[in-house]
Amino acid sequence: MVRRFSDVVQVRPVEGSQQQPEAFIWKGRLYVVRDVLAQWRERRAWWRESGDPDGARAQPGTGIAAAAAEHQVWRVEASPGWSFAPGVYDLAHDESAHDEQWSLVRVAD
Repeated sequence: MVRRFSDVVQVRPVEGSQQQPEAFIWKGRLYVVRDVLAQWRERRAWWRESGDPDGARAQPGTGIAAAAAEHQVWRVEASPGWSFAPGVYDLAHDESAHDEQWSLVRVAD
């Protein structure tokens, strides 16, 4: 079963890599990445984010143009410690953010 999330997570990348996750903290628990299964780029679902429910006009720097930024997604096999069964997690790195912003977007178990 696959579940969708949009939770902010803290990611520790492999030293000297192009943001490849080594571990991440989700809901106060440390998950160790055992394997990277895939990596790809995807655009955010701008049609879900750009509209204002009140019909207000978008401000400069927001709306479709800002929401069209890409995410780098890493599908990893990880577990909360070595003694637990691993799960498959999709971690998205928001490349438009000025800081290191990561989010957990999908979990398969």
